[in-house]
Parts: sequence; structure tokens; C-alpha cells
Amino acid sequence: MKPADGFEVLEEIFPESRKSIRVLSLFLRNPDEAYTRYMVEKLVAVNKAGDVLERFARLGILRLVDDNPRAYVLNADNTLVKKLLRLLEQL
Repeated sequence: MKPADGFEVLEEIFPESRKSIRVLSLFLRNPDEAYTRYMVEKLVAVNKAGDVLERFARLGILRLVDDNPRAYVLNADNTLVKKLLRLLEQL
């Protein structure tokens, strides 16, 4: 049995939050990359990621960097994001 990474463990602990965890993990693993909804859905194999992206933007976790098409990037200035990145380093 292969060891699970921290995000896979979180998906098992919180199965109802799998989509949010996958989207968040993409941005945390690639903090300087901007992604459109379509790219996110393809890269993390989820459907209808727009609601998650909008929620994360509203919470300040992501910021909108382009409006046509809408593209998001991790908001590295957000306190929660800084803590999540530090946690990721420790896993």
C-alpha cells in the first residue's frame, strides 16, 4: 500500500468536501500559476468547480487575475493561505 499524501488523507476524512480539497490542493501546490475554471476541472477531475472558485475568491483564498476568461491565482497575502502553505511544507 502506497503512503497517501496529506490531501488524499483529507479527502478520506472529509469525503463531502472532496471537490474543495482537490481545487485547493491544486492552487497550494502551484501558488504562482493562474487557472481558469475549465483548467481546474480538467486538472483535478471535478465537475462544476465554478462555485468552489467563487467561494474561495470571496474568502480571499484566491484572487481573480483575468476576467475573460476568468482566471484565478492563490492569494499569497492571505493569512489563512500562508498558514496552509506552512502546513503543506510540514506534511
